[in-house]
Amino acid sequence: MDNSVSEELLFPCSEESITVGNIRFTLCMIRSLDEALDHYVKVSPSDTDRIPYFTRLWESAQALAGYIAEQHEWFSGKRVLELGCGLGLPSLCAARCGARVTASDFHPDNRAFFLRNARLNGLPAIDYHRMDWRQPDLTGTFDILLGSDLIYEKEMVSPLVDCVKQYLAPSGTFLYADPGRSSLQNFTSALEKAGLTWELIPVDNIYLQVWTGR
Repeated sequence: MDNSVSEELLFPCSEESITVGNIRFTLCMIRSLDEALDHYVKVSPSDTDRIPYFTRLWESAQALAGYIAEQHEWFSGKRVLELGCGLGLPSLCAARCGARVTASDFHPDNRAFFLRNARLNGLPAIDYHRMDWRQPDLTGTFDILLGSDLIYEKEMVSPLVDCVKQYLAPSGTFLYADPGRSSLQNFTSALEKAGLTWELIPVDNIYLQVWTGR
């Protein structure tokens, strides 16, 4: 995978310091969400895949990254895949804990922002892959899958479940953080039907599910 950062960032950004556990990260985030929204309304007004969710650091991602930092020894040497990584804080945290990380997202403009964040934090070895859950094209399986706030539209539930089944290694773990979206119960039921078992770890207002494969 080509992780070179040759393209310019699409929007002006600022660098912000985020502390997760005892780990400090620097994240490049856009200065104006309104500017990003205006841009996509102009260039692709009917394409919902272009909504710039990746430009914001979501509470679920912070909760997931916090859990990763707490379990840092567990991540050392593990193969990790983050689905819908956005700015990538959980991926960065897992890599800092010694995991071999692949970060993925479908938005065509997310790559430059994620790779800038990986470089800012001294983690250029993280692989990045643009992936559509409806047509997943990565090969192999992973010890740990990561996801945060991914089912804000009900149509995402089925392809996300299929990706978990495809990429989770036998006896692997899927960590999913959610603020309580309306699709969470359907998502949970679908993973149970797939044979996974889970426990719930409340983190402030976020539901953190720890799923274990067969």
